[in-house]
Amino acid sequence: MKKTNLIIMPASILAVMVMGCASSKASQSGIPSDIPEWYFNPPQQEDMIFGTGSARMSDLNMSINMAESRARQSLAFALNANVQAMITDYTSNAGTVENQSNLTFAETVGRQVTNARLAGTTVARRARGKDGTIYVLVSLNKTDAARMTADIIDGEAAGYAEFKAMEALNRMEAQLEKSAIKPKPIDN
Repeated sequence: MKKTNLIIMPASILAVMVMGCASSKASQSGIPSDIPEWYFNPPQQEDMIFGTGSARMSDLNMSINMAESRARQSLAFALNANVQAMITDYTSNAGTVENQSNLTFAETVGRQVTNARLAGTTVARRARGKDGTIYVLVSLNKTDAARMTADIIDGEAAGYAEFKAMEALNRMEAQLEKSAIKPKPIDN
């Protein structure tokens, strides 16, 4: 009987240790294990564009609103992102062959900005993680996205045409002022 207890006891301790190691590995990565598959791999459809977002706030409604907002932001970046990037790479060697000193400096700076009008987005899916995080998948029909992009381009083209017309009128007025016959005073 005593041998049976000794065998069962180490096996249960080993099981607890294995479970402890597994859970510590999952928590060490910082990524919850219950994230929906569609969050990291949004669906691919010929006629739709998808964006994902997540949020964990103190209030459920705020979590939902923030997750939806972030999903729309990711959709906006997919449609229209102005990306600026700069890389600086500097290396300097100084000294003699026997006694050299090297200095290396590398820096990467990036910024993404978007300004997109999104109309017609719909929440395709929502999920709630064990920790209370809300995950959202939003979709936008590609036809609607193309129409919005065309509207933006048309609006910008109209604005540019108006600007160029005003510029031409200003140049014409300046030229007329230069070439206008100005009355000369009469000397008596």
